[in-house]
Amino acid sequence: MAIKLGPVQDAENRIKRDFTEFSRLWSKVREDWLDDRCRQFEQQHLTTIGPSLSRVSAAMQEFCDVIRRADEALEDDSVGSDRLE
Repeated sequence: MAIKLGPVQDAENRIKRDFTEFSRLWSKVREDWLDDRCRQFEQQHLTTIGPSLSRVSAAMQEFCDVIRRADEALEDDSVGSDRLE
């Protein structure tokens, strides 16, 4: 039985797309908001988002890879057991 990973991959793609859109919108906001409060907000709240999303994306990809390998191993085991019967 093959595991369907489409929803996980769709979620990863949505996260990436939404972050790209957020970055675009934030750039527009920064054009008009150029004071110390802006820099403070950016430093306190936004600097960790990019690296965090990269780690989430890498973890999701690793999860998919592990699930695929497990699925393949289970498939190989069932094929091998069919031969023994």
